[in-house]
Amino acid sequence: MLSIGEFSKICTVTTRTLRHYDAINLIKPKHINPENGYRFYDVSQIRQMLLITRLKNYNFSLEEIAVLLSTDNTEYFIQQITVKKAEIHVQMKQYQTIEEQLDFDLKNLKRGGAIMSFMDDIKISLVETKPQYIFSSRQHMKLSNFCKHMEALVEKAQAVKLSFIGAPMAIYHDKEFDPENNDTEIGFPVAAGNETRILEGGLCVTAVWQGAYSNLPNMYAKLVEWIQENQYAIIAAPYEQYMNGPQNVATEAELITNIYFPVKKL
Repeated sequence: MLSIGEFSKICTVTTRTLRHYDAINLIKPKHINPENGYRFYDVSQIRQMLLITRLKNYNFSLEEIAVLLSTDNTEYFIQQITVKKAEIHVQMKQYQTIEEQLDFDLKNLKRGGAIMSFMDDIKISLVETKPQYIFSSRQHMKLSNFCKHMEALVEKAQAVKLSFIGAPMAIYHDKEFDPENNDTEIGFPVAAGNETRILEGGLCVTAVWQGAYSNLPNMYAKLVEWIQENQYAIIAAPYEQYMNGPQNVATEAELITNIYFPVKKL
């Protein structure tokens, strides 16, 4: 048997953590001395403790780890590890984008520029858009499920034999940002047909962004600044059109998004 201190040293986990794991029934000592409350662990528990640490490093929560430890279903274990691997892959891409932004900001700062001065280079245009038929679906959604809703819309369009004549788009109807419950309409330009609606044309302030979607707030900010400075008013929900989407690119740097704000002159 190993004392809690010895077990802690071998497994490189604090005794405080071991006591917490005991309290939540994740891994319990094999024996507790009834006279002094000293905890003792069996050598056979070392691998279990190392497994817990390994799963924590994979970003599993303690609740998820408890479920994994309680099952002997290998297929379930494989499934959960596969899901976690996919999540980490997404996080790695996000950190890669952040690293690229850091490099960009450092170069800008070393040249004597302000960290947000890149926004001054964003080109804004006024365009007169034409009315267009769109095949769309509007719902409150988690933004992380955006692609799933888009795929479902494509399948629905195929079922009713509609052909797309333009790039996919998203119209954001919410008055505030809520990534867990966002009022979003996704759609495609199509020829007139059943189950379509008209997206009204008119004057729009627009900008084109090439790069990661995480930078789109900078574009929105610049557009709103321009609208106010030039005495226009927003009259309808803004929308994005994905001219070069994730399915067509190898890196986020190749993404191309057009942003439109319907406006009128004050």
